[in-house]
Formats: sequence, C-alpha cells, structure tokens
Amino acid sequence: MSQEQLLDNITHKDIKILTQRSASLGDDVSITRVFPSEFAQLQSDYPIFFKKNGQTGQFEAVALLGFNERENLYLTQSGWQAQYIPLSILRQPFLIGFVEKQLNGIPVSEPAVHIDMSHPRVSTQQGEALFSSQGGMSDYLQNVNSILLAIHSGHSQSESFVASLLKYELLESALINAGTARLSGLYTINEDVLSRLTDNAIVELHNQGYLQHIYMVLASLGQLRKLVRMKEQIEER
Repeated sequence: MSQEQLLDNITHKDIKILTQRSASLGDDVSITRVFPSEFAQLQSDYPIFFKKNGQTGQFEAVALLGFNERENLYLTQSGWQAQYIPLSILRQPFLIGFVEKQLNGIPVSEPAVHIDMSHPRVSTQQGEALFSSQGGMSDYLQNVNSILLAIHSGHSQSESFVASLLKYELLESALINAGTARLSGLYTINEDVLSRLTDNAIVELHNQGYLQHIYMVLASLGQLRKLVRMKEQIEER
C-alpha cells in the first residue's frame, strides 16, 4: 500500500533512492503514461498509443512496453534497453501532491514533491542521497524536481492535445495481436481521417504544435514490429 509523504529535509534526511533498473524495483510494467513533450524521444524506441484512464475515462497517451501484465520487454538483466526512459518511470518513487497554503488570507493548493515510502526504491543503506549534510537538495533531487515539473506541465498539455484529436475525430480503436497475447482498449491516429482534414484544420493543428505530435505517434508505430520480435525471441528461448 502506498505511503505517500510530503518530502522534507528533516524527516527524509537519511533517505536514499535505488536507481538501477529491475523488475524488483517496480519496472515490470507493460504500459506507462507518456506526454506530448516526450513524443520526439519516445518514437524511436516505443510504440505510442492512447488509452482511457480507468478512473477518469479521459484519453491519455501511453507507451507500450509489453503485451502481458507486468511484462516489460525493454527490461533485461543488464537493465533498461532503450535510449530514452519515459518520465513516468523515471519519477518513481516520487509524485506530485498538493499542500494547502494561505495566499493573502485565501487558502490555495500548491503542487509539492511527495515520496512513496513503501516503494522498493526507497532505502537508507544505499542509493542516491536526496539531501546534503547541510540539508540542501542533492543534484539527484534537483533532477527529480525537473522531471516532476515536466510531468505537471505535461498533464495540461496532454488534455489540450487529446481535446483536439477528439474534435477532429482522429482517434480510432487499435487491436493488437502478439503471439497468444491480444490487446484491446488501445487507440491510435486514424490516418484516413487525418488525410481528409481541411486546410484550416491542418493549419490549426500545426499552429498548436499538435501536427508534429500526431506524426510522432504515427512514426512510433514502426516500433510495434520490433516489440513483437522481442516477444517472439523470448518465447523461442
């Protein structure tokens, strides 16, 4: 069970984070959320799809890592075999929470770094330190803050991007077969609809920066074939 705590340099002064990549440290996931700002880096390693969030029902972009539950085909005994690791993976065991503060006598919620103390990456014996002996943030924690800030910004960017995809009916259901695995509930860009968009629609998507995101998603689908081969190689062993 998650044990989320607001991070501070007193309570967590001795906490360290294990940064190596392994299933035992929570990297055994078959799908993970990604954000439009990552698409250019992601598309050369992972197939990007869209999936409805089970709690909100809203579409989110995701990177496909495997075809079965807790199957990450990029994870080997040597670590994570890809040039780029998604932000949602790198952030662990940290997350963005909110704390209530007073602003001119009015209570407001502000984002703040939280840590899941139940996560297997949390240690007091080895790993990357969070704070210096003087209480300042370590270089590692500063990098974590940058990752969380990118994710925080990514949520609103993703909502706006998906809204445009839905506006122009650019999402279609994708059914994926890989050996005995059969994945449903994923969506991709409908290329036929894309090709029939009006000039005004194309210009609007381009001006918003969304046309490039769309092409990155389409380019990423070439990685699906690679992922299937990785699956087949494992099954043949």
